[in-house]
Amino acid sequence: MELKVVCGVFYCFFLPTFLLAACLFRFNALSLVYLLYLLLLPWFLWPNKRTLLGHTGRFIKAVFGTSLLFLLAHVTFQICLHTVPELDKDLSSNCSSWETLSRHIGVSRLPLDNPWSSVRLLVPDLGVFIISLVTLVMCDRLLKQSDSKPDQAEGSESSDEEEEEEQDDEEEDEEEEEEEGQSSHSEPEDDSSPAARAAMLAARLRATILWVLQELLRVLAIALLALAGITLPSAFSGVYYLLFIGVCTWWACHLPISHLGFNVFCVMVGFFTAGHLVCLYLYQSFYAQAFLPPDSLWARLFGLKGIVNLRNCSSSMTSSWTQNMIGPCMSTLVSCSYSTSP
Repeated sequence: MELKVVCGVFYCFFLPTFLLAACLFRFNALSLVYLLYLLLLPWFLWPNKRTLLGHTGRFIKAVFGTSLLFLLAHVTFQICLHTVPELDKDLSSNCSSWETLSRHIGVSRLPLDNPWSSVRLLVPDLGVFIISLVTLVMCDRLLKQSDSKPDQAEGSESSDEEEEEEQDDEEEDEEEEEEEGQSSHSEPEDDSSPAARAAMLAARLRATILWVLQELLRVLAIALLALAGITLPSAFSGVYYLLFIGVCTWWACHLPISHLGFNVFCVMVGFFTAGHLVCLYLYQSFYAQAFLPPDSLWARLFGLKGIVNLRNCSSSMTSSWTQNMIGPCMSTLVSCSYSTSP
């Protein structure tokens, strides 16, 4: 049981934390893959024996394999850069087209004069690789532990079969005598015993707590939908605001909404928010901002903000953590809320 909890903590906390850090510390194609994994993670079930043999296990293996390939790509690129003179010549200038392309792919020359930039480019892949490897090892141990339990149970059952057969005859005689004496007193004891009343009270309390938590999650999801709609007015935010107005109008008219209907609504909003986040992340590339400048009408209409400063090609990965992050942060909260809503 403890190993199952540890696997859940690694899968539900550490793995998404490292994936999110890999997306925020740098903006390139490699981090975009980690963002897609981060958006897909809430849709997979809690790791156990059944899910680890299914989609959840394949998802963890995919994250591990992807991070390993990215690390090998970094190592191979650096080796080729120092062994092939022509490649080193093409990437010698900070403003060359090949250097800009390699930088936005995610494999580029490491600036040895700036250790922080080197760490920022390499550590995300290394961190995701380590945490996915640890998660994969812990889940593999959980599978082996769950497989060994049925074998132990079968061995103990086979050893006790002979003893149980010998005791069956004696127990049958004793049970017949006990049933006659207990038949007249069993029903009142079950109804009035403190243990039965405590069990019923605990069941009612558990059901009430679950109902309250579900309602609180619904209120939180609707509140985040409203905040995403009014924080940064744009075409994307208008969809959130219209959905908020529609849900509130539906509830104000006392129209019923089933649990399944609300779940379908959450899935639809989750998919839209995931697409919104991917669009915002893709806009941080040099080519997207060159095609659609941040000061243009269409960029402002759709709320596309340049988080990364691309005006200076020698330091194109400088991030501006200002009010431009408000919109993406609200979209991230909405995506997480609607992906985990019951």
